[in-house]
Amino acid sequence: MAQNDDKTLTSGTTNRLAIFCFYDAQGHADDYVRVFLEGLMPSIRRLVVVSNGKIDDESRAMFEGFTPFVIERENEGLDTAAYRQVLLQVGWDQLVKFDEVICCNDTCFGPVHPFEDVFDEMNKRPVDFWGITSYAATVLPSGEEIPEHVQAYWHVYRRSLIAAPCFQRYWETLRLTNDYGENTHRHEITFTKYFQDLGFYWDTFVPRDKYAGMTPYPLLDMPMQVMRDDHCPVLKKRVFETGLVMSLEHTAGQGARQALDYVASSANYDTSLIWHHELRSQNVTRLRQTLHLEYVLPRRALQDSGKKPRRDLAHVRSAFIFHIFFVDMLDETLRYVRNIPEETDIYITTNEEKIPRINEAILDAGITRHVTFLPVKNRGRDVSALLIAAQDVVLSGRYDVIGFAHDKKSSQNTKLLGRQGTESEGFQERLLENTLGSTEYVRNILSLFEKNACLGLVTPPSPFHAIYFPTTMPIDWGPNFENTVTLLESLDIHVPLDSTIGTTSAIGSCFWFRPEALRPLFERGWEYEDFPDESHMSGDGTISHAIERANGYVAQSQGFYPAWVMTDEWASLEASQLRTLLEEFIAARPQRYVEATPRETLLSQRLGTRLTYVDSKKVAGRLGSLMERIMSVLPGRMAESMKHAAGSANVRGRWAMHRLLDNFQRMTRH
Repeated sequence: MAQNDDKTLTSGTTNRLAIFCFYDAQGHADDYVRVFLEGLMPSIRRLVVVSNGKIDDESRAMFEGFTPFVIERENEGLDTAAYRQVLLQVGWDQLVKFDEVICCNDTCFGPVHPFEDVFDEMNKRPVDFWGITSYAATVLPSGEEIPEHVQAYWHVYRRSLIAAPCFQRYWETLRLTNDYGENTHRHEITFTKYFQDLGFYWDTFVPRDKYAGMTPYPLLDMPMQVMRDDHCPVLKKRVFETGLVMSLEHTAGQGARQALDYVASSANYDTSLIWHHELRSQNVTRLRQTLHLEYVLPRRALQDSGKKPRRDLAHVRSAFIFHIFFVDMLDETLRYVRNIPEETDIYITTNEEKIPRINEAILDAGITRHVTFLPVKNRGRDVSALLIAAQDVVLSGRYDVIGFAHDKKSSQNTKLLGRQGTESEGFQERLLENTLGSTEYVRNILSLFEKNACLGLVTPPSPFHAIYFPTTMPIDWGPNFENTVTLLESLDIHVPLDSTIGTTSAIGSCFWFRPEALRPLFERGWEYEDFPDESHMSGDGTISHAIERANGYVAQSQGFYPAWVMTDEWASLEASQLRTLLEEFIAARPQRYVEATPRETLLSQRLGTRLTYVDSKKVAGRLGSLMERIMSVLPGRMAESMKHAAGSANVRGRWAMHRLLDNFQRMTRH
């Protein structure tokens, strides 16, 4: 026995039983679980794994590599009920033979720092139970008082507590439900105070009072500081899964990105374990928001840095594919072709009859390097050019990173939409500047891929000015959610999709990517007949539009994350524009919301469900069925205005009409 009279433990003891609770909706344990258990095993004598739900064969084999004691149970009572089952099944007479019993679960990544260091420190503390971190005493906005307590993802009970009849009776009589909040109140929140009041002593590895006055939950709100300054061995998955809007309730939203950067640069932990799990289980747009996956790269080398710009990227094998259709725009197009670095191979896809004219323009522009032409058929535009004409280039295995762009005539939709050509010209400039803004910028993009092994695709953010605002804000699916799902299913890709939040895909089809990230899309075996002919390309909802929205999810399915990229100059414009729009929107809110937090403001704005796309014909039909009720509520002239608006609803007004109709429905219910 290693427990001393003062309840401390002898240095180096491993006489511990660990109960590890696991849950995954698909029953699969990602590699971070294996690494967690590998870090724990040197400090324990026996492990019991209890899964709340079925586990797949691969995961069972992994768990059985650590222990023969693997239990599968129904997900009743969540992790607390799983601990209870094992404690009662092993029995108190056996449990008291251990110096400590650990109840831990799969809600953490780690060990970021060695678990042995934690045990060595806590062995010295004369306690009956302990944890890694605590939640400080606080009063919720509702008025509920939360006592200070050890957080239940890691509870450790010493023999002095295990042998106590009150501890045994606590677990034997504990009643649990499947409601997370209720279970937390019944066990995690009350456990510490209950046994403290009975005279038992406790402590935590991370100092309990260090963050007093800052946050009751430093593991969530200040994860980087807790790992860096207090050598906390774990990083909660919740840091990446809470969502940016919730994070902005208590922080500036910097926590997740800081934590990931710290682990990547300063800890002996493979961040690909984090990426692999989060990409499998989370919506990739939520990850982009939470981790701020918007890269801002210099367009020009910084002259005052004292360092020469990095140019030796020849070992990053790269190519750029440029689709050219408009020969009358060659001067503008070739201005961007010039920005492709010498070490990057150039391919141009175009109609065969245009090749001599383009080749002549290239020579006239003084571009003397080799260019490979790939002939295309005039069907499917830039999307088919990439997936069919350039398929062999992408799948050749010769390149680590490939870029793609196409020319875009700014005035092609002006007449149709009744708008100025500068609106679509702004979209064109947004795409090309943030894809091929300068030679140094392109090299910075290649360096970005080199430094981030899990990065699969970078693309300029979708536009939000003028006519694009109602079609990309807040979501950019348009009528393409169902056809994108169908496309992904045909590729056997199943990732978390959500029609109520936007994509992180290459809207506009200009992007850089790893061939491995988009391999399923290129191996699909496309034919030109899969794409609509030119007479049907102007409408939305085609296979080309689905492909445009699918590429980020294809990358996600292959274990890579998509991100947005901008030049520093363009990011400066974007930051100013977004800040101004936000200020104007908030200023338009009623006075009573002026002092509300971001989340409270958003909740006050929403009327039930989040905004989703509604086809204009459906909007008009829905409005027609409500017209009689609206007429009874509104003055005649206003009702007539609404009728006119419904009749002329188009892509620019669908989102606003949907919200307006929800307002009227709510009004007429009372």
